[in-house]
Amino acid sequence: MNFFTARLKKPAQCLIIIVSAIFCISCIVWLVHFPGIRRVYMFESSDNGKICMESRFLPLRPVQGRVNMYVDELLLGPETSRYRPLFSPGTKALSCFRRGGTLYVDLSDTLLTESGGASEIKKGIKLFRKNILHNFENIRTVEVFVGGRLAYEDN
Repeated sequence: MNFFTARLKKPAQCLIIIVSAIFCISCIVWLVHFPGIRRVYMFESSDNGKICMESRFLPLRPVQGRVNMYVDELLLGPETSRYRPLFSPGTKALSCFRRGGTLYVDLSDTLLTESGGASEIKKGIKLFRKNILHNFENIRTVEVFVGGRLAYEDN
């Protein structure tokens, strides 16, 4: 029995070293190619009108800032064809900045056309606010403007 355990000891040590080396290499590769931060996007289903979620990975340090990057991605619409975009195609954020716990977003007038299978304007703005409040804990209110005028107030 003593001979048998002594003989298995060296291959077991080699196996442990190989597994440890593979683990270290995979950790280094994962850190180098880190996918970014996971963000959740909520859109209305075009089938039944329910709220559905998508998740995407955004860069950790985008040039325009995390919130602006999120707003730009949100305005691009869903990746799934079965979900409705929040606003008409071509709607852009003219300005987006945070002061304290409030985010101020000025959207282009393209939002008012309601085309491309988009959600209703009021519902789209409600979902827009819900998306931002869900993903950014430090933002407590979202003020949405369309062409420089306040869109809808929360009631």
